[in-house]
Amino acid sequence: MAQPPAYTGDLPSLAALNVRDARLERLLDDISEPWAMEFISEDEVIVTQIRGGIFRFHLRDRVRREIGGLPAIATDKEQTGLLDVEVHPQYARNKRIYFSYVIADPETGRFYMTAVATALLDGEVLREVREILRAEPFGWSPANFGGALEFDDAGFLYVSIGDRSQHVLAQDGSRLEGKILRLNDDGTTPADNPFVDDPAVDDRIYALGVRNAQGLQFDPPSGLLLESEHGPMGGDEVNVIWPGRNYGWPLITYGLNYTTEPIGEGTHAPGLEQPLWYYLPSIAVSPMTVYRGVMFPEWEGHLLVGALKGQHVSKLDLDGKVVRSEQAMLGEMGDRVRDVKVASDGSILILTQNKGLFRLSRVPEGLPLSPEFDAELAYSFICAGCHDTGAGGAPLLSEPTQWQEVLTRSKSEIYRNTFEGKGSMPERGLCHICSDEQLRGLVDFMLERLTGSSLEP
Repeated sequence: MAQPPAYTGDLPSLAALNVRDARLERLLDDISEPWAMEFISEDEVIVTQIRGGIFRFHLRDRVRREIGGLPAIATDKEQTGLLDVEVHPQYARNKRIYFSYVIADPETGRFYMTAVATALLDGEVLREVREILRAEPFGWSPANFGGALEFDDAGFLYVSIGDRSQHVLAQDGSRLEGKILRLNDDGTTPADNPFVDDPAVDDRIYALGVRNAQGLQFDPPSGLLLESEHGPMGGDEVNVIWPGRNYGWPLITYGLNYTTEPIGEGTHAPGLEQPLWYYLPSIAVSPMTVYRGVMFPEWEGHLLVGALKGQHVSKLDLDGKVVRSEQAMLGEMGDRVRDVKVASDGSILILTQNKGLFRLSRVPEGLPLSPEFDAELAYSFICAGCHDTGAGGAPLLSEPTQWQEVLTRSKSEIYRNTFEGKGSMPERGLCHICSDEQLRGLVDFMLERLTGSSLEP
């Protein structure tokens, strides 16, 4: 097999974001129709393939091992097949994984539904496979299955079920189509689900009025459950999912019908949630992740949303619960993005539909700078003009009390503010010839002067 390509230095889409020293490399290029991936350790991911395959891949050794033991899966039409995969919060101890897939009715094989199963991953074999959810009844459409899976920090499992091409079902509380479900890890219903006391709504439903959710992501630092979903013709959405809320489909939408006719009542209606972000035109969103890591501190807390049709990663600058900006990046891969994950070292894995698995990385924070870099000398040329004089209201490096608010932040956030600018602090401290590592070195130098040691990441 030919050596996979690697791109180093200033990637065009990242250079536009003032991100330097990045490397994009292809780790694996022989994947047939991948759908989703999940980490099972710091160095290994598990990858699903829509046509019914699943394998584990060791990132450092580049070793791929096929996994057997899947149940019967319908794979004959359009979007039918094996969908998402998730690991139990205590996977390191119990080796339990969860996966969503499509099953066909046994009589004709022409009707379908979304199902979820759990199993123990024993080397290269799934054992004790047990189905925990069927989104009954069978439906005619071979599309809009949803199937996104995610655990929160309390151990509850969230599952998306698509509207199955029948719009009205998303507002029908007696049906699971067009909903976000919340389950215990064994598939039973949590006693505090929002509709358990409503006889008109299935107890498993956590939120309703979604179209075809491709991604669910729980972010422990913020406590937010985020969702990405396909709109019709336009109107892909990213939502914050709250218990008991109605997200409007098909009553409101920013998209149009495929006949170009309007859908529903418009874009807003009382009692219906607005998206955190929507895309016009559609980029055909895939799963997303919240960036938390030290390798790209300027993206801390931002959302990275995969794009199928758009063939890029959409970076949403999330400030609290507001998106400040959106930028497309990594179009250099030239392929539909199927999934995005952040590794423990802060690098980013991107699974594409036809070109395989990529990793975006740079020299990690904490590694030594080149011996030629003198942080104290660089400070005197770059930073002292403000921080030794107080120009523009800048806090003085000689007065630690002026830095009390800054020192309450994590080092990752301080790096991010240095890269992007904050308040009277200009972007990159006005040093646009500095590399990212040099700017981190300057921040570390100043923090050590102020505190005697670096802050925690």
